[in-house]
Amino acid sequence: MDHQEATRLMAVEKYLLKELPPELRDEFEEHFFACPECAADLRATEAFLAATRTELAAAPAKKPSPAGEKKSPFEFLWRPAFALPAFALLLLVIAYQAVVVYPRQAGEIAQLQAPRILPGLSLAGGNSRGGEIPTIAVPSRQPFVLSVDIPAQDRFSSYTCLLYSPSGSTAFRIHVSAQQAKDTVSISVPAAESETGTYTLAVQGNTDRTPSEPAVDLAHYRFEVKNQD
Repeated sequence: MDHQEATRLMAVEKYLLKELPPELRDEFEEHFFACPECAADLRATEAFLAATRTELAAAPAKKPSPAGEKKSPFEFLWRPAFALPAFALLLLVIAYQAVVVYPRQAGEIAQLQAPRILPGLSLAGGNSRGGEIPTIAVPSRQPFVLSVDIPAQDRFSSYTCLLYSPSGSTAFRIHVSAQQAKDTVSISVPAAESETGTYTLAVQGNTDRTPSEPAVDLAHYRFEVKNQD
């Protein structure tokens, strides 16, 4: 089942209302896991139906409480003067998600899935002992790729690369196996970490022989990011 067929069959609504035949239900389940648009429609419609059921369940007028019976402090939640505005606000939130949030997420996913060339910076050879700091120009809020040679040693079973932002905080850490460390490692740096400034990539060696032994610092590579707008 493709997206066009799912739209034509109104598969989202029929799926939630359990009106799809078993074979179509299986096909749609396989489809919406890979389709951001159908997944977003499914979440929004499911939230809308749940809110509607809640509102309908609260709609019938409640019988007066017997004399002397203690009223619930939350009884005001079911009064129309409170429930209807709250329900309207909920619908606005759902509409915002359906019109703004989910399409934006779908666009971001589509952008990630589309082939493209990313800016890259090679730290092979490194500047751990000083020297000129390499620079990379990156369009604002765009990812880029770092290439680095891990100074591998037989005593280490794996390695950890830590990226420190210009402020000194840890932007992220990534595990590198001993097998991967035999070749130049390419690390994709998320768009959120492309702000202008000087970064440091630290490489640590890990050993399984003595679990209590802390990771060993092997190298530090500094580089500068400049926004290119």
